[in-house]
Amino acid sequence: MGLKHPQEILNRKFPSLKDTRKDIIEYVLDTIAEHPFSFKLNRSELYLIIDEALTNAMEHGNKWDPGKSILVQVAVKDSRLNISIEDEGNGFNTAVSSARRDADGNLSVRGRGIKIIRKFCNPTWNTKGNRITLHLQIND
Repeated sequence: MGLKHPQEILNRKFPSLKDTRKDIIEYVLDTIAEHPFSFKLNRSELYLIIDEALTNAMEHGNKWDPGKSILVQVAVKDSRLNISIEDEGNGFNTAVSSARRDADGNLSVRGRGIKIIRKFCNPTWNTKGNRITLHLQIND
């Protein structure tokens, strides 16, 4: 599957509406499922990382502003499925992003999304910090 040029599977904008998140994630998963890709993540794990990235974009990037959009792009390149989620926010410094811990050393409720994403895939961000790309290795 080693494509040198990306094969675009999805390129669509969605409004930043909290009650549409699950529908957007299911749409992305169903679109991916239309292609014969195989990778180590199951549907639930893939759902989880897309949900974390999408929620971060809507909540932190677009501040749940329904007038702002989230761009979701899915493409295959170099034996990887790349899922990009971009918001209209100012971005953040990805170099200092880390999960917060409480006084007992437990992960706090806030700030653990990126840690969860990193557990399942190799994410990268654009320079501005308002676009995350989830890189998933496709099995041969």
